Amino acid sequence: MPDSAASRPSPSTASAAPLRAVLDSNVWIDILVFDDPHTRPILAALEQGTLCAPIDARCLGELARVLDYPQFVQRAVDKAAALATVARLTVPVDPPARDATDAAQAQADARPLPKCKDRDDQKFLELAHASSADWLVSKDRAVLKLAKRVARDFGFRIAQPAPFVEQSGLGVSTSNGPSKPATGATAAQPAAQQSSAEQTPV
Repeated sequence: MPDSAASRPSPSTASAAPLRAVLDSNVWIDILVFDDPHTRPILAALEQGTLCAPIDARCLGELARVLDYPQFVQRAVDKAAALATVARLTVPVDPPARDATDAAQAQADARPLPKCKDRDDQKFLELAHASSADWLVSKDRAVLKLAKRVARDFGFRIAQPAPFVEQSGLGVSTSNGPSKPATGATAAQPAAQQSSAEQTPV
């Protein structure tokens, strides 16, 4: 059966469970490097345990490679501290199985995920689907273009950080106090000056 919105718990029955959201690498960069105001409520919710962020080895590996980009090396980003923060704030999951048996079963049980124009971002769609995430938060245009189709057919929503915070209610639940920048991640300029979307293709 397709993993549709109808098969997911309603807000009333799942209110005690944290919201589940997969964060694209560009969103992690805004949290870890730029301290972007749009991602501060996301960081606060992760710290408070009201948001759960699944991650797998493929997505973590991409983030580790991005942190080695020259612009972040020049900013004296502490890669080890950044990855330690990610490890502390995320829930590791196994990547989707790739063997022929599982692929055949998946094809029989559910319609395939749409193919992202940027193939490097397909893994985020797969992770969100496999981990039963409520949201995929991304700033990548190729991912965002799939939002309506994914919400209709697979039951998770795709949005940029600001709409995600607004629509999920994180801005309300984390408004009691500002979050601190991700510990030890960077000696960079304030996020008001730049963000990953302005500087880094991820």
